[in-house]
Amino acid sequence: MKEGVKDVNIPDLIKQLNILGDNGNLRNEEQVAIIQASTVLSLAEKWIQQIEGAEASLHQKMKELESDMAQFCKIKGSLEEELDYRKQALDQAYMRIQELEATLYNALQQETVIKFGELLSEKQQEELRTAVEKLRRQMLRKSREYDCQILQERMEPIREFVT
Repeated sequence: MKEGVKDVNIPDLIKQLNILGDNGNLRNEEQVAIIQASTVLSLAEKWIQQIEGAEASLHQKMKELESDMAQFCKIKGSLEEELDYRKQALDQAYMRIQELEATLYNALQQETVIKFGELLSEKQQEELRTAVEKLRRQMLRKSREYDCQILQERMEPIREFVT
């Protein structure tokens, strides 16, 4: 307890005021003052009870929020790990695509004999480049679709958590 602060038991004060009010030796003004003081103390007691109830409710809400925050952080951490993994997988896919493109480019530059001793014509080389580009776009699209699907699945718990 702080210096100069004293705990007051309001019901005891009201009881003492009632005893004092029952004293027949008091003048009307004194009896009115005692009734008013008793009323003020009764209201103060009700307000204190309301404040204590609100305080308990706020403490409970704080505990719930702290728990929700811990759960959110856990989900966020797992999503960040998943995102890092997906970024790494996408980077590896890009690297593999570049390796394949380099291999194809080297093969085309060397004008390798394909079958029966025939070289690729300009048209065939262009068709091959177009096919490789189409394949690259398909691989990237499928990778993005898969990443989006995983991300949506991982975001669902967060959406449920937020609502």
